[in-house]
Amino acid sequence: MRPALKAALLFAAGWIAIKFTFYAMGVFQDDIFVTGLINNLFLLAAIAIGLYFEKKKEGFGSGTALSDIKHSMVAGAPYAVFVSIFMFFFYSNINPEFIEGKKQERMDIYYVNMERESYVDSLKAQNQEFNVLTNDEILKEIERDTESALSPNTLLVFSLLGLIVLSLTYAIFITVIFRKILLRNFYS
Repeated sequence: MRPALKAALLFAAGWIAIKFTFYAMGVFQDDIFVTGLINNLFLLAAIAIGLYFEKKKEGFGSGTALSDIKHSMVAGAPYAVFVSIFMFFFYSNINPEFIEGKKQERMDIYYVNMERESYVDSLKAQNQEFNVLTNDEILKEIERDTESALSPNTLLVFSLLGLIVLSLTYAIFITVIFRKILLRNFYS
């Protein structure tokens, strides 16, 4: 198995273990900020360590920048896939209360705002389909859209897309750091 793939699997498993540990301890369950930062750190570390061991295997002075980016993506892409699939199963089977809570929070805001006629008028101005609907029908439409937007399927798509884009960004960044700063003496 390639060293970059090993690094991706190791760091993905580490993040999954941390997520389960936080879930078991009951910390950081209402906020995804801390786990998101750890996720970004582990993605960056998987790419950096994976690229380092790939370069060590092929020789530090050999290869092009494009091959280094490719080696980095060998670590970044599997990490993104494994973590995104895990998040799908985590929020659909293990902790569906998180998504239900977020849906309820958002709908509570809409219920409060719908009491103001000016808010309803602004909604009707933004969406012409709401002009012929009653307030209850508008709320049902908003609730359906909110449920669709906060589903585990949508989470899977957006987390996968976001992590892949972040992987490519980190791959380019790490390649530049390795070639211009850390391993500059190996390249002529």
